[in-house]
Amino acid sequence: MAKVKGPQGVQNRHIYNRASYLYQAASYLASQHPHHPHDATTKSSSASQEHSASTPSANGQNSMHNLSRQMISSMRAVTLKAQIRQTPALKQTICKYCDTVLVEGRTCTSTVENASKGGRKPWADVLTIRCRTCSNVKRYPVSAPKQKRRALRNLDQAEPTKDSPEDGEVQEVSPTT
Repeated sequence: MAKVKGPQGVQNRHIYNRASYLYQAASYLASQHPHHPHDATTKSSSASQEHSASTPSANGQNSMHNLSRQMISSMRAVTLKAQIRQTPALKQTICKYCDTVLVEGRTCTSTVENASKGGRKPWADVLTIRCRTCSNVKRYPVSAPKQKRRALRNLDQAEPTKDSPEDGEVQEVSPTT
């Protein structure tokens, strides 16, 4: 009698773990507030010293933002090379043009638009997310149901149901005895 194999886990788990770590680190860096090295004892009255003191914190924030973008770029490269499909929820939190993690109020702004005449059609609401880094816009329908993937749509169209007849077909009825 052969040994029963247990349930198979995810193949290439280390690649999933690496991509997950890169995304978590990038989102952590993107959500960090800039550190202000000012103390109450080191305040100066000179305007030039205040300007030079605020520049490192801006540079530090910019470098953290760039590091976050680099991590997202690495995550995207890893998942593309391994042919791993990213979830739509994960893709919606990343700008596909500049690889910025979209954090509401910090790196992006979101609004709900309705382009119908006078905004009368509530099903025409569209969520627009504008990236502050590259100014590109992502649009998502608010109340529309999500469409299936193309392969699944083709399967649904190819397999007609056995219960209902096709257009122009006559359904045979067997006599009961």
